[in-house]
Amino acid sequence: MDQKDPMEGFALDGNSGIPVWIQVKNRIAYLIGCGSYQDGDQLPTVRRLAVDLGISYNTVNRAYMDLEREGYISTRKGRGTFVLARNSIGCARADSGAIDLLVDDMIKACSAAGMADDDIVALVEQRLDFRKFGH
Repeated sequence: MDQKDPMEGFALDGNSGIPVWIQVKNRIAYLIGCGSYQDGDQLPTVRRLAVDLGISYNTVNRAYMDLEREGYISTRKGRGTFVLARNSIGCARADSGAIDLLVDDMIKACSAAGMADDDIVALVEQRLDFRKFGH
């Protein structure tokens, strides 16, 4: 298998406030949505991915179980975990559920920090402007 592993270079963000298993799940869902993982591709084993990312086997297993429940992957005992056929949905909205989780987590973190809803919206607009205009 000379093909580059789509998970290569993926780094977890310990400061994001997003649980590690959700970061792993979201990354894999994104890679499937973008076509980096195709129908029938075999994912890294739970153990291998846990070692590669330096996290618990149980953390990766939780992400895989959720991805399987949502219809992204299928695990075959003794054979591995494989990507299921999905409609191409593109990178921008690879998985609205995964993106919704990220936004929900951000809103919870902002609310927990004492921000009002209007301030959260202003912060997002400010960050979008920064991305767009670089200042």
